[in-house]
Amino acid sequence: MKSTWIFSIVALLGLVVWGCDQVTTPQLDPGTGKATQGAAETTAVFFCGGCGQIKGSDACCAAGAATCSKCGLAKGSPGCCKIKKGTDVQLCTKCGQIKGSDTCCAADAEKCSKCGLAKGSPGCCKINTVPKAPTTGSGAKAPASGSGPK
Repeated sequence: MKSTWIFSIVALLGLVVWGCDQVTTPQLDPGTGKATQGAAETTAVFFCGGCGQIKGSDACCAAGAATCSKCGLAKGSPGCCKIKKGTDVQLCTKCGQIKGSDTCCAADAEKCSKCGLAKGSPGCCKINTVPKAPTTGSGAKAPASGSGPK
């Protein structure tokens, strides 16, 4: 009986200290790198330093991809002329900018109406397909159109 009480107290203290939130990493569509339906937030998205595509996507380091003459990455890739060749770059999933950069999560950044990230950021319309629902005058959230699977 005493060990049951001790176990219960330790378990309760563990919940109080660490909480019971589960960290979930939604799956990305391997072809586009965009979060699948129901994804609240992707915790880590990287541009590949070898090609500029979203790391792990079907297009990442694809054989025969045309190379940009300016940056050396795959021509037209999301990272083309936005990142330096050779090092993988993590994107912030809250704003779409390079994580930790001066422009990351800037308060004055204009938001993209399609994806909700900073407009023109490297991740804009590439890593987040579910727009943030705008609020109406009454404070209620307006329905997000086109946010479901296609």
